Amino acid sequence: MIWLIAFKDLRERLRDGRLYWAGGMVMLLLFTALAVGYGHQKEARAEQAAAQNSDYQDWLRQGARHPHDAAHQGMHAFKPDAALALLDPGINPYIGSTVWLQAHRQSEVKFRPAQDATGLQRFGDLSVGWILQVLGPLLVVVLGFNAFAGEREQGILRQTLSLGVPPLRLLWGKAAALGMGLAALLLPAALIAAAVVALSAASGERGDALLRFAGLALGYALYLAIFVFVTLGVSAASRTSRVAITVLLALWIANTVVAPRVMSELSRAVFPSPTRLEFNQALDADRKATSDKVWMQAFGTTERWSRDVPLNKWGIALKLDDQSSYAVYDRHFGRLWDTWENQQAVQEAGGLLMPLLAIRTFSTAMAGTDFVHHRDFTTAAERHRRVIQDIVSQDLMAHADPLGHQHFAYQASPSLWARVPAFEYHAPSVGWALARSGASLAVLCVSLLLAVAFAWAAVARQRAL
Repeated sequence: MIWLIAFKDLRERLRDGRLYWAGGMVMLLLFTALAVGYGHQKEARAEQAAAQNSDYQDWLRQGARHPHDAAHQGMHAFKPDAALALLDPGINPYIGSTVWLQAHRQSEVKFRPAQDATGLQRFGDLSVGWILQVLGPLLVVVLGFNAFAGEREQGILRQTLSLGVPPLRLLWGKAAALGMGLAALLLPAALIAAAVVALSAASGERGDALLRFAGLALGYALYLAIFVFVTLGVSAASRTSRVAITVLLALWIANTVVAPRVMSELSRAVFPSPTRLEFNQALDADRKATSDKVWMQAFGTTERWSRDVPLNKWGIALKLDDQSSYAVYDRHFGRLWDTWENQQAVQEAGGLLMPLLAIRTFSTAMAGTDFVHHRDFTTAAERHRRVIQDIVSQDLMAHADPLGHQHFAYQASPSLWARVPAFEYHAPSVGWALARSGASLAVLCVSLLLAVAFAWAAVARQRAL
């Protein structure tokens, strides 16, 4: 009976053309976004690889030079584009992708693509993720808003129930019809997207990329299933199709426009983050206090680089000064990053009522374009900066300090620069990403259960009406 109902509803949607024109427009946008994302990723990866290689070659070609000067020149770490970034760029356009590994200071990521974008950037990027998150629910609404309300207006629903068809089987049949319609549209697109992901991924990361894609597909299947049951529930609870589509469009606007903004403000109210000025002032004050303590213990003065510190100790002074700041940076940046992750957790919790908040987090996590992945890259870049600092300080202690007043006359040979390895970053595995996005996946599952319960209750009332 369930399949008879499903095929009957599916035939009706094919006859009235909704599945063709609504689904066709979404499919056109999906393939356009996929092509644009692939082209952009190919170009970005080529630029990043060339820039990283060129920057490291500049480091190696410095020639004879004082190591401290070389440390101030430093090098740059370029964040590689994740394989699934072509599907969901996440925060990448807004967070930057380049870190300057300079002496004495942990740098922020710079060169955000959004800085060079036009005003249209405010409306979001055209990506597969954005289309599924925003237009996917709208497609479900267009296809299913009159599933129950339309039959009630025509008198068909009363006749169907009078034949002894259980209301809950009617619900599952209509849900299956909507599911088959969506599958007919999205499964071919998913197969093509999987092939593009496999093609764009490096050979060593292809398996992980496909597993991430499978997780991404599961998340969006849950997300669209939520709207299938919400749509059917509202249609069953509404007297007319006009009321049903009005309510559903209001819910769609609340989910896609209102909820992200409201929850963003709420999360910042619950876990306020410091301004850039406040953060820098606190960081500098802590660095100075820590540095003063270390210099007093080692050299009997808090005045850095004064005459009280002879030149034959400047190498060890540089090492102590840098290493004492490592814990300070870890503490302040860690606290800032924890605050941002707590804000994200507050927004995820809102996904119980507005699923966009949960799928957005899960989608970027699977794509490797969320803040947790960005934090991992930034931490790796900082570790590399500290490797440079430690190598330079050790060389100064071994070769410049024994020269005493000729400390700054020392010039290291190019062999020293070759001791610093090139920066290489490998993104964490899909298991790592799943472990850190499990909350958003759980929220989607609970939200689906709530949607099913709502639709079940709304449809069960039909026999009494």
